[in-house]
Amino acid sequence: MPRLPHLLKAGAIAAALALVGVGSPAADPMVFGAASTARALDAAIAESGRGALTSYSASGTLARQIEQGAPADVFLSANARWMAHLVDQGLIEADAVQTLMSNRLVLIAPSGRGFDAAAPTAGLEGEYFVMADPAVAPVGRYGQTALETLGLWGPLAPHFVPSRNTLATVAAVASGEAALGLVYASDAAGREGVEIVWSVPTTAHPPIRYLIAPLAQGDDGDGGDALIDYLLAAEGQAVFARFGFLAVETSSAEGS
Repeated sequence: MPRLPHLLKAGAIAAALALVGVGSPAADPMVFGAASTARALDAAIAESGRGALTSYSASGTLARQIEQGAPADVFLSANARWMAHLVDQGLIEADAVQTLMSNRLVLIAPSGRGFDAAAPTAGLEGEYFVMADPAVAPVGRYGQTALETLGLWGPLAPHFVPSRNTLATVAAVASGEAALGLVYASDAAGREGVEIVWSVPTTAHPPIRYLIAPLAQGDDGDGGDALIDYLLAAEGQAVFARFGFLAVETSSAEGS
């Protein structure tokens, strides 16, 4: 059995090796992404040939987790408000924030069921209208603003049930648990069980911008930077376009 001094020496060597990463696999970057980007971002990561870990939720939920110290290398937000919040907290450099892409809002219903903007509650008696919670999800905030601008929020509000995120909204409509839902167009693209019944006029809400920025809280900042570069390049943009996102000129998010 080894004597105690030998154990201490062996432990010291192991600790030193761990500090320089010898004998342990390199970590992949951790990406915190808005739930509405999940399908497209997963596909883009796969096509990039780069490894990455992902965590998807409402942008506000992710921003709070990052603020509490979550080990993220990249933050992809569906709204400038939460990105600006982390900039204000000193967790993201303002000049590192870039616009990745855009989107549009649509109303969805179970396949085969229509929608009449002139009579938005037609057929909703005893049924639900779902949308991600405006308090935490940018799509919900965009949606409520648009519906209020168009005079539709009043009749729809009594039927409104907030969902966790856009993924939950699509699932509720596809299963028939809800008769109507509001999501990004990219959320409805290619989804079985739902159909787009109305495209919300883009003039009814502020421009939709997905912002991306690196963080210094994860284990692979360089990998995160490389992934951001890929997503902003033509190859990454082509993947997002296939999933219904809209291209925008890449620029600083200041003033967004």
